[in-house]
Amino acid sequence: MTSSYNQSYLVYKIAKVLDQDDKYNLHIEMTLDISGTDYIPDITLYRKEQIDFLHDKVKTDKPPLLLVEILSPKQAVNEITEKFEVYLQAGVQSCWLVIPPTKTIVVFQDIQQPLSCSSGNFTDPVVELEVVVEDIFF
Repeated sequence: MTSSYNQSYLVYKIAKVLDQDDKYNLHIEMTLDISGTDYIPDITLYRKEQIDFLHDKVKTDKPPLLLVEILSPKQAVNEITEKFEVYLQAGVQSCWLVIPPTKTIVVFQDIQQPLSCSSGNFTDPVVELEVVVEDIFF
């Protein structure tokens, strides 16, 4: 699916916020192969490892620590939360759903207990990064 104007802008803003720590590699639209099905989250965050520029790959089956999906104008929230169930079962530890119209980030580490943030700070305990919601939306 092609990114919208706001979605592509938010990918940049969120990547900038997540790139606070040299402990992680950040990837944009990296294809994840989960049980033979390809998924393309907007952002994935992995523990830092050496990048091999001679031997590139077009997808990975290694689950990231954290991934971000930004709701596009043509997506339903249920579509993304269904993906989050798959991601969490596959070993992803934290999933963020970013909802641009309400300027909200919903953090899922357990599909049954999401944490919603529309202002102020929150810390994702998986990656121990503090996020200021206003740094993303304003």
